[in-house]
Amino acid sequence: MQLTCPNCQAEILAADINIQQLAAKCSRCNHVFNFQQNIAQAPRVRPDIPMPAGIEAFSFLSELNLLIKWRQLGGLGFFLFFTIFWNALVFPFALVAIMTGNFEILLFISLHLSVGIGLLYYTVAKLINTTYITLTRRKLTIEHKPIPWIFSPNKSIDTADITQLFVEQYIASRTNGRPDYRFRLIAIRKQDRLPLMQGLTSAEQARYIEQEMERFLQLPDHPVQEEWT
Repeated sequence: MQLTCPNCQAEILAADINIQQLAAKCSRCNHVFNFQQNIAQAPRVRPDIPMPAGIEAFSFLSELNLLIKWRQLGGLGFFLFFTIFWNALVFPFALVAIMTGNFEILLFISLHLSVGIGLLYYTVAKLINTTYITLTRRKLTIEHKPIPWIFSPNKSIDTADITQLFVEQYIASRTNGRPDYRFRLIAIRKQDRLPLMQGLTSAEQARYIEQEMERFLQLPDHPVQEEWT
């Protein structure tokens, strides 16, 4: 970061800067000033994040394509086990109820059956789905295929509205009272804040997507108060 005097525009030498007090003195005109605002406005320079497993990136002059293969991102072991265990207990009762015509049993286990179907939908979608991010100078499109992802619908927004991207940590669920953390990518737009993707198992995955999108859009990486650090 290079400081200049706000009074005479002279370059400030390192010896004339007090980092602790965020103050500087100009050797040309003796003007003393606080440069805290300069730090707040300066973009960060962070080390490059290598491409994580499960993510592929293809960058062209006019388009950036990112593919997120959820099966390869990890974090499915527990859900796969729990889905098989839960449905192995519930579905035999449903099958017996249908074969015998005793539909009162279906009513009795309807809540458990709904949970089992929801777990099955979530697990199968995570196993076979790929998320396609297509970014141009005009549009950002996010599509989940082949199964529609009801927890994060497909999106198409104008890139001109995006002013910043950042990664946020959140609690996706709880296991035995312990929080299960996930990460999501959020776009700050002129009118609101829009979650673009969620359910990522590591901050590196989300930060890599943020990094590649900011590079393509030539957005400075400014810190955001809510972001995960």
